[in-house]
Amino acid sequence: MFATIGIIQNNTVCVENRVLDKYNGRKVIITVLDEDNGYVVVPDEQVFEVSDSIISQNMQAYQELAK
Repeated sequence: MFATIGIIQNNTVCVENRVLDKYNGRKVIITVLDEDNGYVVVPDEQVFEVSDSIISQNMQAYQELAK
């Protein structure tokens, strides 16, 4: 599993991390955050908490992708 951030412009997801090239052709799940407050640095614990929450809410979608 790999995570990165980016923005959506004209139905295209734009990211700055070129590491994504090695994932070309794979299925992805995109989470769009409703609030755009710019970049805010948060503690790792808070990131993991939010990540775990998103994974729990979307478990069925992840299982479908794994098929």
